[in-house]
Amino acid sequence: MIRIRDLCFTWPGSQTPCLSQLAFDVSRGERLFLHGESGAGKSTLLNLIGGVMLPERGEIDVLGQSLSQLSARARDRFRGDHAGFIFQQFNLIPYLSVLDNVLLPCRFSTERARRTGGSPTAEARRLLAALDMDPQLAHHPATSLSVGQQQRVSAARALIGRPELILADEPTSALDPQRQAVFIELLMSEVAASGGTLVFVSHDQRLAHLFDRCIELLAP
Repeated sequence: MIRIRDLCFTWPGSQTPCLSQLAFDVSRGERLFLHGESGAGKSTLLNLIGGVMLPERGEIDVLGQSLSQLSARARDRFRGDHAGFIFQQFNLIPYLSVLDNVLLPCRFSTERARRTGGSPTAEARRLLAALDMDPQLAHHPATSLSVGQQQRVSAARALIGRPELILADEPTSALDPQRQAVFIELLMSEVAASGGTLVFVSHDQRLAHLFDRCIELLAP
Protein backbone atom coordinates (compact mmCIF):
# COMPACT_ATOMS: atom_id res chain seq x y z
CA MET A 1 0.00 0.00 0.00
CA ILE A 2 2.71 2.51 1.01
CA ARG A 3 6.41 2.39 0.21
CA ILE A 4 8.70 5.07 1.68
CA ARG A 5 12.41 5.32 0.89
CA ASP A 6 15.02 7.86 2.07
CA LEU A 7 12.30 10.39 2.85
CA CYS A 8 13.54 13.85 3.85
CA PHE A 9 11.59 17.04 4.41
CA THR A 10 12.67 20.43 5.75
CA TRP A 11 10.25 23.29 6.29
CA PRO A 12 11.20 26.54 4.48
CA GLY A 13 13.33 28.75 6.71
CA SER A 14 14.38 25.89 8.97
CA GLN A 15 17.95 24.59 9.18
CA THR A 16 16.85 21.29 10.73
CA PRO A 17 15.07 18.56 8.75
CA CYS A 18 11.62 17.69 10.05
CA LEU A 19 11.99 14.17 8.64
CA SER A 20 15.30 12.62 7.65
CA GLN A 21 16.10 9.37 5.82
CA LEU A 22 12.79 7.79 6.78
CA ALA A 23 12.06 4.41 5.25
CA PHE A 24 9.30 1.85 5.86
CA ASP A 25 6.51 -0.04 4.10
CA VAL A 26 2.85 -0.38 5.02
CA SER A 27 1.00 -3.45 3.77
CA ARG A 28 -2.53 -3.48 2.38
CA GLY A 29 -5.00 -3.88 5.22
CA GLU A 30 -2.45 -2.99 7.89
CA ARG A 31 -3.38 -0.77 10.82
CA LEU A 32 -0.33 1.34 11.70
CA PHE A 33 0.00 3.45 14.85
CA LEU A 34 2.40 6.43 14.57
CA HIS A 35 3.51 8.23 17.70
CA GLY A 36 6.19 10.61 18.84
CA GLU A 37 6.68 13.87 20.69
CA SER A 38 5.57 17.22 19.28
CA GLY A 39 7.78 18.32 16.43
CA ALA A 40 8.66 14.79 15.35
CA GLY A 41 6.92 15.27 12.00
CA LYS A 42 3.85 13.05 12.43
CA SER A 43 1.37 15.41 10.75
CA THR A 44 3.95 16.32 8.11
CA LEU A 45 4.37 12.64 7.27
CA LEU A 46 0.61 12.17 6.85
CA ASN A 47 0.49 15.12 4.46
CA LEU A 48 3.37 13.68 2.46
CA ILE A 49 1.72 10.24 2.26
CA GLY A 50 -1.50 11.92 1.15
CA GLY A 51 0.30 13.92 -1.54
CA VAL A 52 -0.67 17.25 0.00
CA MET A 53 3.05 18.09 -0.01
CA LEU A 54 6.07 16.63 -1.79
CA PRO A 55 9.27 15.47 -0.09
CA GLU A 56 12.53 17.36 -0.35
CA ARG A 57 14.19 14.07 -1.21
CA GLY A 58 13.18 10.43 -1.40
CA GLU A 59 10.21 8.51 -2.70
CA ILE A 60 6.66 7.83 -1.56
CA ASP A 61 4.66 5.26 -3.52
CA VAL A 62 0.98 4.73 -2.69
CA LEU A 63 -0.89 1.89 -4.39
CA GLY A 64 2.14 1.50 -6.65
CA GLN A 65 2.00 5.14 -7.77
CA SER A 66 4.96 7.45 -7.19
CA LEU A 67 3.40 10.66 -5.88
CA SER A 68 6.37 12.76 -7.04
CA GLN A 69 5.60 11.83 -10.64
CA LEU A 70 2.08 13.27 -10.49
CA SER A 71 1.11 16.88 -11.13
CA ALA A 72 -0.60 18.79 -8.32
CA ARG A 73 -3.98 18.28 -10.01
CA ALA A 74 -3.34 14.57 -10.49
CA ARG A 75 -2.31 14.20 -6.84
CA ASP A 76 -5.54 15.89 -5.79
CA ARG A 77 -7.54 13.47 -7.94
CA PHE A 78 -5.57 10.47 -6.68
CA ARG A 79 -6.08 11.54 -3.07
CA GLY A 80 -9.79 12.14 -3.63
CA ASP A 81 -10.30 8.67 -5.10
CA HIS A 82 -8.13 6.65 -2.74
CA ALA A 83 -7.52 8.43 0.60
CA GLY A 84 -9.67 9.68 3.45
CA PHE A 85 -8.19 12.31 5.78
CA ILE A 86 -9.22 12.94 9.37
CA PHE A 87 -7.50 16.26 10.03
CA GLN A 88 -6.38 17.44 13.44
CA GLN A 89 -8.10 20.79 12.80
CA PHE A 90 -11.10 19.06 11.13
CA ASN A 91 -11.04 21.29 7.98
CA LEU A 92 -14.83 21.36 7.74
CA ILE A 93 -16.42 23.88 5.37
CA PRO A 94 -18.13 26.28 7.81
CA TYR A 95 -20.97 27.41 5.54
CA LEU A 96 -21.97 23.85 4.60
CA SER A 97 -24.29 21.65 6.61
CA VAL A 98 -23.09 18.59 8.50
CA LEU A 99 -24.49 16.31 5.79
CA ASP A 100 -22.95 18.28 2.93
CA ASN A 101 -19.56 18.24 4.65
CA VAL A 102 -19.68 14.45 4.89
CA LEU A 103 -20.75 14.18 1.24
CA LEU A 104 -17.89 16.32 -0.10
CA PRO A 105 -15.62 13.40 -1.14
CA CYS A 106 -18.45 11.95 -3.21
CA ARG A 107 -18.97 15.29 -4.96
CA PHE A 108 -15.35 15.30 -6.12
CA SER A 109 -14.84 11.57 -6.71
CA THR A 110 -17.23 9.43 -8.73
CA GLU A 111 -15.24 6.42 -7.50
CA ARG A 112 -16.00 7.23 -3.86
CA ALA A 113 -19.67 7.88 -4.71
CA ARG A 114 -19.90 4.54 -6.52
CA ARG A 115 -18.55 2.68 -3.50
CA THR A 116 -21.39 3.95 -1.31
CA GLY A 117 -23.69 1.47 -3.05
CA GLY A 118 -25.45 4.12 -5.08
CA SER A 119 -26.75 6.28 -2.23
CA PRO A 120 -24.10 8.64 -0.82
CA THR A 121 -26.69 10.45 1.32
CA ALA A 122 -27.91 7.24 2.96
CA GLU A 123 -24.32 6.19 3.62
CA ALA A 124 -23.48 9.60 5.11
CA ARG A 125 -26.45 9.31 7.47
CA ARG A 126 -25.42 5.78 8.44
CA LEU A 127 -21.89 6.88 9.34
CA LEU A 128 -23.13 9.87 11.33
CA ALA A 129 -25.56 7.67 13.26
CA ALA A 130 -22.81 5.14 13.95
CA LEU A 131 -20.73 7.98 15.38
CA ASP A 132 -23.59 8.90 17.73
CA MET A 133 -24.54 12.11 15.92
CA ASP A 134 -28.11 13.31 16.44
CA PRO A 135 -29.91 12.98 13.04
CA GLN A 136 -31.47 16.40 13.62
CA LEU A 137 -28.00 17.95 13.29
CA ALA A 138 -27.60 16.79 9.68
CA HIS A 139 -28.75 20.09 8.22
CA HIS A 140 -27.12 22.34 10.81
CA PRO A 141 -24.05 24.36 9.74
CA ALA A 142 -20.74 22.87 10.84
CA THR A 143 -19.98 26.00 12.88
CA SER A 144 -22.91 25.24 15.20
CA LEU A 145 -21.31 22.02 16.45
CA SER A 146 -19.13 21.35 19.47
CA VAL A 147 -15.48 20.47 18.94
CA GLY A 148 -16.18 16.79 19.57
CA GLN A 149 -19.08 16.78 17.12
CA GLN A 150 -16.95 18.43 14.45
CA GLN A 151 -14.32 15.74 14.92
CA ARG A 152 -16.92 13.02 14.35
CA VAL A 153 -18.18 14.75 11.20
CA SER A 154 -14.59 14.87 9.96
CA ALA A 155 -14.31 11.13 10.57
CA ALA A 156 -17.53 10.37 8.68
CA ARG A 157 -16.29 12.45 5.75
CA ALA A 158 -13.02 10.49 5.66
CA LEU A 159 -14.78 7.12 5.79
CA ILE A 160 -17.48 7.69 3.18
CA GLY A 161 -16.95 5.77 -0.03
CA ARG A 162 -14.59 3.28 1.65
CA PRO A 163 -11.24 4.70 0.50
CA GLU A 164 -8.33 2.25 0.41
CA LEU A 165 -6.27 4.45 2.73
CA ILE A 166 -7.35 6.32 5.88
CA LEU A 167 -4.95 8.91 7.29
CA ALA A 168 -5.99 9.96 10.79
CA ASP A 169 -4.26 12.82 12.63
CA GLU A 170 -5.07 12.75 16.37
CA PRO A 171 -8.68 11.77 15.59
CA THR A 172 -9.72 11.08 19.20
CA SER A 173 -8.22 14.17 20.85
CA ALA A 174 -11.58 15.95 21.29
CA LEU A 175 -13.65 12.91 22.27
CA ASP A 176 -14.63 11.77 25.74
CA PRO A 177 -13.65 8.18 26.69
CA GLN A 178 -17.04 6.67 25.80
CA ARG A 179 -17.22 8.29 22.37
CA GLN A 180 -13.53 7.56 21.82
CA ALA A 181 -14.28 3.85 22.20
CA VAL A 182 -17.26 4.09 19.80
CA PHE A 183 -15.15 6.00 17.30
CA ILE A 184 -12.26 3.52 17.38
CA GLU A 185 -14.67 0.58 17.00
CA LEU A 186 -16.35 2.19 13.98
CA LEU A 187 -13.04 3.18 12.40
CA MET A 188 -11.60 -0.31 12.74
CA SER A 189 -14.77 -2.01 11.46
CA GLU A 190 -15.11 0.31 8.45
CA VAL A 191 -11.45 -0.12 7.51
CA ALA A 192 -11.74 -3.91 7.90
CA ALA A 193 -14.94 -4.07 5.85
CA SER A 194 -13.31 -2.24 2.95
CA GLY A 195 -9.97 -4.05 3.24
CA GLY A 196 -8.45 -0.63 3.70
CA THR A 197 -5.22 0.51 5.32
CA LEU A 198 -5.12 2.79 8.36
CA VAL A 199 -2.30 5.14 9.36
CA PHE A 200 -3.25 6.59 12.74
CA VAL A 201 -1.32 9.35 14.53
CA SER A 202 -1.85 9.82 18.26
CA HIS A 203 -0.09 10.84 21.45
CA ASP A 204 -2.32 8.42 23.36
CA GLN A 205 -0.21 5.27 23.53
CA ARG A 206 -3.01 3.47 25.42
CA LEU A 207 -4.51 2.90 21.97
CA ALA A 208 -1.38 1.30 20.53
CA HIS A 209 -2.38 -2.28 21.39
CA LEU A 210 -5.35 -2.03 19.01
CA PHE A 211 -3.04 -1.75 15.99
CA ASP A 212 -0.95 -4.23 14.03
CA ARG A 213 2.28 -2.26 14.34
CA CYS A 214 3.68 0.86 15.98
CA ILE A 215 6.31 3.25 14.66
CA GLU A 216 7.82 6.00 16.77
CA LEU A 217 9.01 9.16 15.05
CA LEU A 218 11.87 10.92 16.85
CA ALA A 219 12.16 14.68 16.93
CA PRO A 220 15.33 16.01 15.25
